[in-house]
Amino acid sequence: MPRSDTPRRRLLVVDDEIEVVDVLREHFEATYDVDTAPDGKKALKLIRARRPDVILLDLQMPGLNGLEVMKRIQTLDPKPAVIVVTATEDTDVAAQAMSHGAFSYVPKPFDFQYLDHLVAIALGKH
Repeated sequence: MPRSDTPRRRLLVVDDEIEVVDVLREHFEATYDVDTAPDGKKALKLIRARRPDVILLDLQMPGLNGLEVMKRIQTLDPKPAVIVVTATEDTDVAAQAMSHGAFSYVPKPFDFQYLDHLVAIALGKH
């Protein structure tokens, strides 16, 4: 089978719940290169080092929360599309995420088909 010279797109999954990280990594790794981070500090290091195309970011994490990570992403590398994936149903938090540059917002538990669609759209725009 001929090898494609097109590099695979890179996703970064950031969530403090290991089960969520594992499910998202397993779901996306057949199509994308997937990096994971259990917290905001490690996510920022990976963003600098690996330059993901799309970031799936939880908002409620210990230490640096998702909103703070989003603010820092804008100064590090504003190119990645950030899709907020979170269990919070607080619409004010969703609005804040969007105002800080989130591409979209997906509540947990998420619909994988919808999440696939959002990632594809985000990659098409970036």
